[in-house]
Amino acid sequence: MKFSEKMAEIETIVGRLEKEALPLEEALALFEKGVARIRECQAYLREARQRVTLLSSDGKEVPFSGGAANEEDGE
Repeated sequence: MKFSEKMAEIETIVGRLEKEALPLEEALALFEKGVARIRECQAYLREARQRVTLLSSDGKEVPFSGGAANEEDGE
């Protein structure tokens, strides 16, 4: 699943949790799924930051200044 797809799923989960009166069991399952997706996205962003540092043109470590990461995900 691509990074953008994971983010969209997180947004859907948050929307459901905010707007729907879900049974506790379903709300908890959605919350756990959302937390898992957030952790996956955080891990992907850490890896992207490392790749940007490693791929700097002169081989020196370059501070990461933010911005959009490539959304291609190997999963």
